[in-house]
Amino acid sequence: MTRLFVVNVLLGIPGIIYFWMLYMYVSQGPMISLGAESLAHNVEGYFSSTLVLGPPLAIGAIVWVLVNVHLVSRRKRSGACQNATGKTAHWLTALGSTLVPPMVLLSVAAIF
Repeated sequence: MTRLFVVNVLLGIPGIIYFWMLYMYVSQGPMISLGAESLAHNVEGYFSSTLVLGPPLAIGAIVWVLVNVHLVSRRKRSGACQNATGKTAHWLTALGSTLVPPMVLLSVAAIF
């Protein structure tokens, strides 16, 4: 379980960029249709936000899923993750530990 936590925290460090890109996409794209023109930064253009943000987000998600599938298979071979409860706990721990670096960054940013 320690390896799971460490690996996902390390994946969460570059994940800060992915969370920021998702925030920018969600806050600027749908908000324009709700009437918040002040947030608009030319979202629809030659390089639309879906075209620019899609591939990096997809690559990051694929790497995260593949690493965690490998960790589940390692835990299954060692006997630690035999039932569905163990797999669910693994994925919840993976998601939670991936969110640690962005939450620490947001906490530090809120303090200063």
